[in-house]
Amino acid sequence: MRWRIGRELDRPVAAKRRVQLALVVLIILLGGLLATGVYSAFALYHSAETRYIHVLFPLRARSQDLTLQMVNEETGVRGYMISSDRKTLQPYFLGRTNVRVDLARISTLIAARPDLKALLGPIRAEIRALDGYFDRQITFVADGTLGTERARKDILGGQKLFNRFRVDAAAFEASITAFVDQTRSEERRTFERAIGLLGAGGLFALGIAIFLVRRVPERLRRLYADEERARIRAEQGANSARALAHVSDAVVMLDDASCILSWNTAAAELFGISAEAALGRPAGSVFPEFGVLIERSGGELTPVRIGGEERWLAISLSRFEGGRVVTFRDATAEHTLERARADFVTTASHELRTPLTAVYGSVRTLIEREHELDDGTRRRLLRMIEQESDHLAQIVDQLLVTAQIDRGGLRLDERECDVREICASVVEAAEARKPETIELALVAASDVGPIRCDPPRLRQVLVNLVENAIKYSPEGGRIQIRIADTPDRLRIEVHDEGLGIPPSEHGRIFEKFYRLDADMTRGVGGSGLGLYISREIVEQMGGLLSVRSHRGTGSTFTVTLPRAAGPARARPERLSQPA
Repeated sequence: MRWRIGRELDRPVAAKRRVQLALVVLIILLGGLLATGVYSAFALYHSAETRYIHVLFPLRARSQDLTLQMVNEETGVRGYMISSDRKTLQPYFLGRTNVRVDLARISTLIAARPDLKALLGPIRAEIRALDGYFDRQITFVADGTLGTERARKDILGGQKLFNRFRVDAAAFEASITAFVDQTRSEERRTFERAIGLLGAGGLFALGIAIFLVRRVPERLRRLYADEERARIRAEQGANSARALAHVSDAVVMLDDASCILSWNTAAAELFGISAEAALGRPAGSVFPEFGVLIERSGGELTPVRIGGEERWLAISLSRFEGGRVVTFRDATAEHTLERARADFVTTASHELRTPLTAVYGSVRTLIEREHELDDGTRRRLLRMIEQESDHLAQIVDQLLVTAQIDRGGLRLDERECDVREICASVVEAAEARKPETIELALVAASDVGPIRCDPPRLRQVLVNLVENAIKYSPEGGRIQIRIADTPDRLRIEVHDEGLGIPPSEHGRIFEKFYRLDADMTRGVGGSGLGLYISREIVEQMGGLLSVRSHRGTGSTFTVTLPRAAGPARARPERLSQPA
């Protein structure tokens, strides 16, 4: 009898195992489909990024700029022929410089395209011919009236040269357009192959699913259901208690008198009160704010202080005959992240709007009052546009570098560099932008030895630190960059006499999007990314970025770089203050 019962119990178990095996195969197949889809999406993204962002868009922009700069050269020379004023040659000289830059960049971008390289050769020759022609015209005009007349008679020859250049430049741009069309066609074929592969895998998975639905007999389903029902009835009480103990949310069961009937492990961890101390007692005596929390149940986050810390809880309430079940979910991390995102949106909007407003206002002034403005005012407006555009570029660059850091794509080009020279260039650049109340100084011995680092990235770090020192010194003062060299490491300190940082904020200032003056009550702006980027760069170079500061006494940020050679250097333990 016992053997028969055993066999009857084994049959549903065996049937369940077969179904599970089939389901495992199906899950593996679906996982393969998902992996294929992710890989295909990544391949398409990587291909598009490499071809469009890094090659096609810059190539098209440079080729169009090449024609524009040649027009600028011609305009400058013609203006000189008319006015004989050498100031009118400024577009010519500027255009000639930009043409060399454009040609060098185009040559790099088409290094792997022999067809485009072949088209660029005649363009180079025509540019040289035009430059020679322009030089002759300038020389003629400089010789006086007879030379000017000769230069004007030779305009037709220059026009022929320029027409040939335009024709070849147009052919070059047409080839670039064909290159774009070819790239689009290749992307489309890649997409179609990926869709075909996913479709075939999907059909195969669908076939397995249909097979499972048709091949599992009804009798096996009944045996499996009977066995499961019996097991559920036998283990219902134990399973409920075990599941409740492992639920990540705090679950509290109350009777009609609000006495605690159940207090799971998560509740004990959240409120810091053990189950033995809570069971059987009124909820209000266990946690005084319990009644207020229950009244606020409804899905919205509720702040509460637990053990001296602020927590944000999502509370839900379910009623049953004879009592209630209250669930508390600790959403502090989500709230903190959402607040950080909101702060970043506010900060980014402010940081972007300010330079955009300045640029827009300057451009509108130049357009609407073009004939009323003197040269000095025009230069000031153009300089403002340049500075604010540079500010916008810095904000965008910070966002791009942060994205590279987050996905592990930031790469360093380490080599021997002169730290003293880098610091001197940072001070020189800051001198041009600092207010008159700020005094900058570089304190370093003349025999500071070279160190292995990424010079542009190290300069970016020091620029961030110096700009922060200037921003957080609204009343002025002295800012020093001090270099201390030892046999095993090199330290660079940026010291200011500004607002200072409370010790409680020393760790948080290096967090992404965190700013000490988040509400900008002191008028200190910023994206909240500079120190985060700086610490990541320094740590990738095997160094350490730390801070010493107190409110109202200024701050000292220290970059410590080891002299150990080699790219594989361990990231040091993060400290708020250097040892």
